[in-house]
Amino acid sequence: MSILRRLAPNHLTTHLKHHHRRRLATAAAAVRQDTSIWTQAPLYEIEPAAESLFHVSIDVSDSPDLAASHTRAGQYLQLRVPDVEKPSFLAIASPPSYAAEKGAFEFLVKSIAGSTAELLCGLKKGDVVELSQASGRGFEIDQIEPAEKYPIVLIFRHWIWHQSNSISYRVWV
Repeated sequence: MSILRRLAPNHLTTHLKHHHRRRLATAAAAVRQDTSIWTQAPLYEIEPAAESLFHVSIDVSDSPDLAASHTRAGQYLQLRVPDVEKPSFLAIASPPSYAAEKGAFEFLVKSIAGSTAELLCGLKKGDVVELSQASGRGFEIDQIEPAEKYPIVLIFRHWIWHQSNSISYRVWV
């Protein structure tokens, strides 16, 4: 039996085990981020959509694996701009079929001062960015019934980054 177990009350050893697991989880998350596969893709279009909002279209026609990774509405990906290592997480605004048919991902990006999104919104057509594979479970759009009664479905997502390094969001359909 270790000396720690003999001297420390149960709640202390439990706390130390929890702290150790949290530290391992943090290290695992750092490794996962470093193992992302990045694909270079050119900007096809970038235009103002409203005040501080930009419509961004990225050509993925030369990256069929990347296009095929987008399988459900509500998925997101990571995007890196040139000379900036920290990626930005962006929800894909276009439906999965759009990437297959048109060879592009579309986004609605809010330009926030000092962010990767601001740098992205300052790029021009033809500039190259790096994208990760699409991630996330997405939404079960096929659960909206009867489908013919709802030919257009708008999904709004609001992301919140917490100090605890977790992301929460609200979804309105």
